Amino acid sequence: MTARRGAAACTVLRVVGVGVVLAAAAPATPAEKRAGAGRDPLPLSQYVDPLIGTGDDDEGDTIPGPTLPAGSIHPSPNTITAATSNAGYDRAAPLSGFAQLHTQGSGGVPSYGTFLVSPQTGPLATTEAEHLSPKRDERARADSYRVTLARYGTDVEIAPAHHAALYRFTFPTSGDAHLLFDVTRKIMGELGTAGSEVTLFPEQGKIVGRVRTRHYWSPAEVDVWFVARVDAKPTAWGIERANVRAPGATRASALADQPLRAWWSFGGAGRGPVTMKIAVSFASAARAEALLAQDLPGWDMAAVRSAADKAWNDALGRITIDGVGAADRRRFYTALYHSVIQPRDRTQDQADSERASPLYDDHYTLWDTYHTVYPLMSLIRPSVYAGVIGSFVRTWERYGAADTAFIAGRNFHVGQAGDEVDNVIGEGFLRGVPNVDWQKAANVVLFNAFERRRPRYLVDGYFAVDDRSPEGTPQRSRSGSATMGMALNDYYAAKVAAGTGHAAEAALLGTRAGNWRNVWDPRAASDGYIGFVGPRFADGRFQPNDPKRGWDGKTHDNFGFYEGTGWIYSYGAVHDVPGMVAIMGGRAAFTRRLQHAFDAGLIDFTNEPSFSTPWLFSEVGRPDLASKYADIVFRRFTADAYPGDEDSGAMSSHYVFNRLGLFPKLGSDLYYLHAPHQPRSRITLESGRTFTIVARGQGAGTRYIRAARLNGRPLDTPFVSQAAILQGGTLELDLGRTPNDWGRAASSLP
Repeated sequence: MTARRGAAACTVLRVVGVGVVLAAAAPATPAEKRAGAGRDPLPLSQYVDPLIGTGDDDEGDTIPGPTLPAGSIHPSPNTITAATSNAGYDRAAPLSGFAQLHTQGSGGVPSYGTFLVSPQTGPLATTEAEHLSPKRDERARADSYRVTLARYGTDVEIAPAHHAALYRFTFPTSGDAHLLFDVTRKIMGELGTAGSEVTLFPEQGKIVGRVRTRHYWSPAEVDVWFVARVDAKPTAWGIERANVRAPGATRASALADQPLRAWWSFGGAGRGPVTMKIAVSFASAARAEALLAQDLPGWDMAAVRSAADKAWNDALGRITIDGVGAADRRRFYTALYHSVIQPRDRTQDQADSERASPLYDDHYTLWDTYHTVYPLMSLIRPSVYAGVIGSFVRTWERYGAADTAFIAGRNFHVGQAGDEVDNVIGEGFLRGVPNVDWQKAANVVLFNAFERRRPRYLVDGYFAVDDRSPEGTPQRSRSGSATMGMALNDYYAAKVAAGTGHAAEAALLGTRAGNWRNVWDPRAASDGYIGFVGPRFADGRFQPNDPKRGWDGKTHDNFGFYEGTGWIYSYGAVHDVPGMVAIMGGRAAFTRRLQHAFDAGLIDFTNEPSFSTPWLFSEVGRPDLASKYADIVFRRFTADAYPGDEDSGAMSSHYVFNRLGLFPKLGSDLYYLHAPHQPRSRITLESGRTFTIVARGQGAGTRYIRAARLNGRPLDTPFVSQAAILQGGTLELDLGRTPNDWGRAASSLP
């Protein structure tokens, strides 16, 4: 049952992963049968191509290796060329080995690439640049990864469990073979250690290691452990510390910024494939060993792949699309696959006393993901959403804060715009995510609202040009973007406060949600338009600023905005659309100005601050223009790449929504409607109900909705509510090549 706003609080449920048995689908209507013609019987996981998006930041920055939905471990091949992205992989470069932890589309400083394993033959090479190998026959799937290291004539196979991974190395049948473990490296082969240790147990074929991370995306230094076992008896071993080898050594530790490596060697006589299983823990070596035994009790590669394949088919089965070819399915199901990888469920990777509380980790960052990842999660994985909110509560209770970036079990107050934990909690509240203790969640957002907002914002109602963020990152919080972000935080906090009995706080926060107006410069001008969000000094003066100019991510010059411009952020008050329309001169003026912004290339609609902007046309009675520009955005997603950094699922979730013909209206329980890109889609909810979208006339050029019916009744507004979707039913859309008046009377704005 969906929780109602203001209902009695209920206990947070701990959830692990997203595997849910799907209920049998209801019989298809005649319209659905027509739309579903040509349905492909392949398992959905077969369409996933993890190589999509594995270019640099401009292509997605994703990882080709396999993981599980919300999986804690993510093994993947690594490269070290200059073109290598933060994911650690360059398609055209030779491989250096296979690391166990990665992020997708994180941007900024590289993180993870931790615990690299390098299979080799011949003389052992320990320095990463010395053991590179060209690859061939690379095959990446949702449930596995396989490649041949041409230099070593060695086949490598990987299959994932939740906290552990199973590897099989098929070496040539003669000559020496080795497995090198690099304990201290990170992405791009850089050294990332504040201290490390490793221990070999030759009789057990076991190796245990720890690194204290340094120079990662988050500045926190965190201990990470691994335990690995092999099923073949090593014939030799050793450790290399600070580039000095010690053959036969079984234990060593290294100081900060000293490399530490270890190896097993295997004789050639009668040697078959060597199978290795490895688990990683952020809690302890003992926990890593327990998780290894729990997740991989045996050595059966086929069984691990089969379990991973089932987990992915369950997760991908939440949304089906029909009436399109294999190329469209490949693109869609890969995006859906990417959308459910992060955050990572590390609930079981805690001390015994803590595992009753959920722990969702690796938020890079909520500034990106609240726009699309969490609205999509509210539809297809609300149990995970509840776990994420429970994890925020746990983090706040334990550390005294729950921050926009929570990475490797530690907070990082990056100061990008505000306190986006409030946005995620608020979206979940408005969309009725069940099984959340909303009273505890309210404690988090109220603390943020009254204790964590920047001091000047609390006093004067805006963040100033000469203010500084905490944690030594003043370049992230900018006057224009930070004030807009904090006003949105206040809006969400007000909604949660009102629904949990905090009436006085809700009233104050509701007023503060209008603080975005405090950085509206009525004299700023650009392209014949007057009035833009702009940077403001502490003394109240606006900083002279070209609304087309913003931070480019490189120089950090203070142009007043984080990853945007005055044009982009002037459409950022998504919680107060009537206010935005009025301040820009009314509906007609707003429409003209927004069209100009798109047509002149002033909106970067592939970056998160502009994700919602195309759909604002629906707010002023022009859903035809929303469909037009949504279609233009959609076509920026190519067959093999995203139109920018994947950002932990933000970009892939955007694609999923755009493909379905839905897009979340932030700060509400609504979704905007636009023309879908397939004749039929079906969302299967955790309740077992289904919501079907039938797009009659869908095809090349039919990007406008001309009529709509919800469960057989005419729908005249370009929105559908979360409640309607959760009840199940059918949305029928008639599409055409030219627009008509459908949805134009929906706006009440002047």
